[in-house]
Amino acid sequence: MDKILFGSWPVPFGEFSLKLDPLSLVFLIAVTILAVCAGAYGFGYMRPYQGKKPLGVHAFFYLLLALVLVLIVTANNVILFLSAWELMTISTFFLIIFNDEQPPVRKAGFIYLIASHCATFFLFLMFFLMSRAAGSMAFDVMARTTFPPLLAGTIFLLSLAGFGVKAGFFPVHVWLPHAHPASPSHISALLSGIAIKMGVYGICRVLCIMKVLPVWCGYVLLMIGVVSGIMGVLYALGQHELKKLLAYHSIENIGIITLGLGAGLLGMSYQAPFLAVLGFGGGLLHVLNHSLFKSLLFLGAGSVIQETHTGEMDHMGGLAKALPLTGVLFLVGALSICGLPLFNGFISEFIIYFGLFQGLLGLPVHGVIICALGILSLGLMGALASACFCKVYGTVFLGKPRAGSSHSPEGMPERPTAQEGVCREGTSKWMLVPMAALAAACVLIGLVPRTVTGLTFLGAACMAHVDLATIQTEQVLVPLTMVIRVAFLFLALICVLITVRRLLLGRASVPIRETWGCGFAGVSSRFQYTSSSFARLIVELMKTVLLFRRHGGQVTGAFPEKTRMDSSVHDASEEMAYRPGLDFLNDVSKKLGHGRIRHTQVYLMYILLFLIFLLVWKMK
Repeated sequence: MDKILFGSWPVPFGEFSLKLDPLSLVFLIAVTILAVCAGAYGFGYMRPYQGKKPLGVHAFFYLLLALVLVLIVTANNVILFLSAWELMTISTFFLIIFNDEQPPVRKAGFIYLIASHCATFFLFLMFFLMSRAAGSMAFDVMARTTFPPLLAGTIFLLSLAGFGVKAGFFPVHVWLPHAHPASPSHISALLSGIAIKMGVYGICRVLCIMKVLPVWCGYVLLMIGVVSGIMGVLYALGQHELKKLLAYHSIENIGIITLGLGAGLLGMSYQAPFLAVLGFGGGLLHVLNHSLFKSLLFLGAGSVIQETHTGEMDHMGGLAKALPLTGVLFLVGALSICGLPLFNGFISEFIIYFGLFQGLLGLPVHGVIICALGILSLGLMGALASACFCKVYGTVFLGKPRAGSSHSPEGMPERPTAQEGVCREGTSKWMLVPMAALAAACVLIGLVPRTVTGLTFLGAACMAHVDLATIQTEQVLVPLTMVIRVAFLFLALICVLITVRRLLLGRASVPIRETWGCGFAGVSSRFQYTSSSFARLIVELMKTVLLFRRHGGQVTGAFPEKTRMDSSVHDASEEMAYRPGLDFLNDVSKKLGHGRIRHTQVYLMYILLFLIFLLVWKMK
């Protein structure tokens, strides 16, 4: 596709140039769907804040964010891209700090702002090198330029440093677990669903421009995918706060996307176009799929939090009865993120699996080893994700309401009472309809994958610079369709057996027991698993990596005394790198502050001397 809009503007080195190609189209579709769904959800979610918060300002920054996301994925010029990128950072900051009266929210916003601007420094340096080598700041001109291997490798590393922070690569994900729980739920959905994908888009655009990169770049991407995916899901297992758990799962799914991109880049490096299209195509499809099911999960979490006035899972329980529709829709998102057949997460992961297996057949020894590692890690991510969402759904929706479930933190507006437009379960129709639309999209793609695979494979061919007509995509789509049919038949068989059982039983009385009875006649909420006990075995096994900490005693003996035990998982990168580094910088700045000059005239003299030095240097 050619440029859709072009015009001059009074900005140095710039031009207002927009271009829509298959790569941009994949991300543009995701932006459009999520902006509409999250916006409609926010209309109902923000109703309790009417008269208490400036909702007009919030709506302005939401619409600004939606606009600049469109500009980012269609920009065809460095200046326009970076301008939209900076506007995205600023608008997202104001959306995150909506509840700015709370100190943790302000802290989360500033962590995001600082991390984003540090990453932007690397983007400035990267685009400077690219534009200097190409002699232009237009992406089209850069794409026609051949970059030397050393420069190409340097640009690739700078792109990982700049775009990786926004994408949430481990360990530069420091802002992500803070920003998502602090934001309103529809903003969390937009952040996780598409805003972090702008980092992925930036890397994809650089790969599309560069054409030829050193072989080691593919190995680096694959290793980043392995580490981010496994560490993300492990940290998610140890969380007790619902939105923070979902935030860490975003890191895991970014790892899955990066695995696909790494496999595609290896296919380009070793002249294996089928592997390149499968890797890039699986990664782009997972971008779209993750946008759908993760937004659905965050919107579902918002409904749960609005009902219970807390995000702590240990204060929830039995919500499948109080919020039946939300429970079903959340279950669709949970099954999708676990990559189970008949749901969209399975489709993209299957294609990435297939691509990695192709790497086992057609790559040299080093490629075979790294692809085998990718296959094993992808399987491990799926297993751990299933365990994690068994914990989430079992803790939040099943069982009985827990003690403390009526907890209502200060500053949280009361849930609206029954009124027009509010369903019997207390959730606004404005909130349920977007969730239902996202759930329907997850099921549709899971059952009929060809609705989107053609588009994503077209984007993959654009990245790999090959003609899609020469790639036998049916080699992956045929077995994929077969697996879906078998899974659907298996599900149909289960439904038939359940129906036959009910017919055979007739009206015979069937005894019903408590879900968590455990042989006791009188059951209370204390008999249930907590979010800690669900994942205790796995978390304690990895306690060195996860910085697992337990507080309090354990139940011992036949007649144990009353005791209390709490556990927590701390982010190793934050605890061992970022906080010590920040403390060091604070100490240095305090020491320098004692000897600071207090006269403005002296600072002006220093500036004048520096300008004279520059003038003399340029006159030589």
